[in-house]
Amino acid sequence: MKKKRIVLLTTISLLFLGSTMVSADYSSNHVLGGKNRTGGVFKYWLDSSVASYGYTNSITNAKTNWNAVPNAGIFLFETSDADDAEIKYYVTNNELGSGVFGAADFWDRNSNGKLSFLSPTSVMSGTNFDMTRIRLDYGRMTSANFTSAERNHNAGHETGHAMSLSHFEDYPAHTGNHWMKSGQISLNSPTSTDADHLVWKWPAP
Repeated sequence: MKKKRIVLLTTISLLFLGSTMVSADYSSNHVLGGKNRTGGVFKYWLDSSVASYGYTNSITNAKTNWNAVPNAGIFLFETSDADDAEIKYYVTNNELGSGVFGAADFWDRNSNGKLSFLSPTSVMSGTNFDMTRIRLDYGRMTSANFTSAERNHNAGHETGHAMSLSHFEDYPAHTGNHWMKSGQISLNSPTSTDADHLVWKWPAP
């Protein structure tokens, strides 16, 4: 299988039955220091490009499966108000870098609603944010012959970044495939390792 990296932009199944939690690493390599200021309730908005390219189901799958993680204090739901969204989804066509299937970046919103870009290093080290922009690249995925399950992984992976999860292949790497591991991976839902990190970052109140 070809493996190409899904990046957290640097200019930036639920399978709990019979599974066990593995030893976790909660450093900023795996869990970003910063988090969305509004808490664990994430309103998301879909640009018209999402439906145009046929990615609505993949984002719905990401929402449904992240929401189903036991003991996590998060809730994702769709809003029609782009200005009020904590997550904005777009689908591009060969606009990201070669071998990049998806990207997430972080933004501040001032009192007038104007957004300003935050550097990924500042978010990694603890700067909080108001909005995450997620871009899924239809052209890159099509060229790589992505299956439905691989598209679901891509959408779930980038949504995980919006909830402050980082890459599981970064040292110390977790073995096996996970939603937060980069690459062309066939995985429809987060693993117990993904869930463990989400609950650590967003424990249920």
